[in-house]
Amino acid sequence: MNHNSMENKMKEALESLYAICLGADGVAPQKRIQARENIDALRMLCAYQTFDVEATRRENVGLRDMIQSKKKPRRKE
Repeated sequence: MNHNSMENKMKEALESLYAICLGADGVAPQKRIQARENIDALRMLCAYQTFDVEATRRENVGLRDMIQSKKKPRRKE
């Protein structure tokens, strides 16, 4: 899942939650279920994004270590 796709899904989920919450006084049970499902989807997207950022950070640290530990080639004179 790419960054733009994830942002669009999060935006859609939030917009849906706002629409449902604006009429919260007389919200039907079906709407509450829909709101709960949207919140769960948003939570999963956030968890996935956090996991992805952490994995990228760990990978970058490993790559930096590999680059720094490599010896520079000597020039022939």
